[in-house]
Amino acid sequence: MKKETVLNILRIMFITVGVVMAAAVFVSPPKTETNILRAILSNSETDELIVDLSQKHSGRLGVILESDEPENITETKNAFLEKISDSNFEADIANTKNFKQILNTYKDYYRNLLSPKTRYELSRDDVEAVKLEGLERVYNPLSVNILPLEKDPFFFFIDYLQSLSDGDNTGIQERDGKFYEILTLNFKDEIALSPTLLNEQMKTVVGAKHQLEKKQKDTKIYLAGPPVHTYFASSKSMLEINVICVLSSIFIILLCKLYFKSFKILIPIALSLSWGFLSGYIVTALVFRTIHILTFVFSTTLIGICIDYSLHYFAHNNDIKRIFKSLTASMITTVCSFLILLFSDIELLRQIAVYTATGLFSVYLFVVLFYPVLCEKLGCDSLRTSDVSKLFSLSLSKRQKRIFVLIILFLSIIGLFRLKFNDDVRNMYKPSKDLLASEKLYSSLSGGTQNTKFIITKAPDIQSLLEKEEFLTGEIRQQDYIALSKFVPSVNQQKQNLRLRRILYKKELNNYASFLPEKFRQKLLTDNAPAEFLMPERIPEQIRENFLVNDNQSIIIVKQTNKKLEDKIKNTPGAMLVDLQKDISDRVKACRINCLRLIVPVVAFLFFAMSFVFGTKNTAKIILPSLLGGLFTLSLLGLFQVDVNLFHVLSLFLITGFSLDYSIFRFNDARTENMYHSRVAVLMSCATTVFSFLLLSLTSFKLVSSLGFMLACGLISSYILSLILINPKQET
Repeated sequence: MKKETVLNILRIMFITVGVVMAAAVFVSPPKTETNILRAILSNSETDELIVDLSQKHSGRLGVILESDEPENITETKNAFLEKISDSNFEADIANTKNFKQILNTYKDYYRNLLSPKTRYELSRDDVEAVKLEGLERVYNPLSVNILPLEKDPFFFFIDYLQSLSDGDNTGIQERDGKFYEILTLNFKDEIALSPTLLNEQMKTVVGAKHQLEKKQKDTKIYLAGPPVHTYFASSKSMLEINVICVLSSIFIILLCKLYFKSFKILIPIALSLSWGFLSGYIVTALVFRTIHILTFVFSTTLIGICIDYSLHYFAHNNDIKRIFKSLTASMITTVCSFLILLFSDIELLRQIAVYTATGLFSVYLFVVLFYPVLCEKLGCDSLRTSDVSKLFSLSLSKRQKRIFVLIILFLSIIGLFRLKFNDDVRNMYKPSKDLLASEKLYSSLSGGTQNTKFIITKAPDIQSLLEKEEFLTGEIRQQDYIALSKFVPSVNQQKQNLRLRRILYKKELNNYASFLPEKFRQKLLTDNAPAEFLMPERIPEQIRENFLVNDNQSIIIVKQTNKKLEDKIKNTPGAMLVDLQKDISDRVKACRINCLRLIVPVVAFLFFAMSFVFGTKNTAKIILPSLLGGLFTLSLLGLFQVDVNLFHVLSLFLITGFSLDYSIFRFNDARTENMYHSRVAVLMSCATTVFSFLLLSLTSFKLVSSLGFMLACGLISSYILSLILINPKQET
């Protein structure tokens, strides 16, 4: 079979496979993920629990109204609520709609209900405190009692209802001469858990904010909560994707025009890059079904990486035979460096690995299979090139090379000893100053905390769950936690409440309730409570869903903990404390340590594999610039006291994979007439790749910008080292 026939068959197979996979993705397109936690957590059961907890409470939107006059706040609040669709939100758990739904149910069981504070006082026989609080409510003209006084003379029922609040301050507050009011809105689950729907609704909310601020100059509206960060982060990411693509494309166009003096080559380059992006997207969609938006941000670097293959092809006069060996070795090392990210145990990095590795491999195949045909038809065979030989005048003696390497090693050692690691998840994402200020203001006004924790409880049945919750929260301030047992006391606790109430009435009712006629007091003393008890089924489903994972597992939301509580949880079977910030940071740290342990085995594997092709001595010469470049770049962080995070460490693998291309091409062509063309292509490849990563280092997400910065510095260092350490007349 002729060679051309084989190539045609491969081309047809290549296109057919691509069309079939594209059709599969078109029929069932993937979802786009914007949750930050999904970017840094794995798919383990524990991590899924963390993500579920985060998402379960991710629809809470805080709206802060600020004005010099309280009347303006009321007017702005009403106007704001009119502009947003009420059907998209659910009432806060302890307020308005849900409160009204459960109020009538509670009235049927009011005898069984006591606030934690009242129950504590009665259990300690502190009846004087109970009587004093009751009398203050009786004679306070502003007091409100939902039940008639003859049914609840101590105001126990209203006291219990007030204890259901999660501690957020409501109403208009005055601070530093300004007036504030907080609105707490909860997006419905179907909106909160859908990035597309959430962004659509947040666009309406943000639009209402800007319109009202523009209309009423003396009133400001601040937004806080997860939906705000999701909206602005995803919007900014899409903008950054577009900007990086445009700037990278402009840079490549100018580079091609300056050196090749033709725009013709932009057609095959554009086709190869488009195929790389498309194939990367298709395979990633088939593997993961949900693609994180940061994967798309990072995938823009394909423009700088994949252009290498095209530049080498055109720089070597469109002769694929000359560069096939180097091109293949380059592709394999780069793809392998990305595939290493599959072992990172982080979903985002796995997606980046699949997307970029697939894109690189697809562009490689496109160049090898289609460029000879395309370039012949487009007339790219006779390109004129500029003379850039002056860029390769760097020549050092052996002594100078040794001194240079020793300086690099000396600085690297100093920097490595000064390294400081920071695995705090809060460093992975830096909100804008305005958003950060809004969060601080909301936290200050509401008395809340930004580090919510969760207690996960397990028990055989629902009543056992409630009893376990009551045991764990027994010593927590009622405003510092919220749980199902707050809304539905266990049957045992309801029995205790009834007993405490009867004891109080028997001892103190006649003395305390002298303001009631005798017949009402006697009725309270002889009134028998109904045999039924309040059960979870009687309260609205929305409240139950907020706390119940299933009939055997529940969630307690805690605003702050102490060592005593943490020890109590640790010593209670079926109880577990989940601190999102700490737990995620611990997982990031574990992943960083695992990646550091992988460095030596990975380098050893690359050395072993390349030795079969280039020999042991030559492999050492090829791989040394990459290793020194990565080491020096990492040491720079230590020298300038920049905290090292997981993504700085991961970039070391990518630096090695990318920069090996430069050494491989320089080494392979060092003893041939291709030497000049190879060095030009390597320089242009380095320039385009570094430019893409420099743009990436300016993105708003620190985890992506960390990769971009390290890769840009590492590739520059490795390129310069390859110029110095690989002799133009390499001996094999």
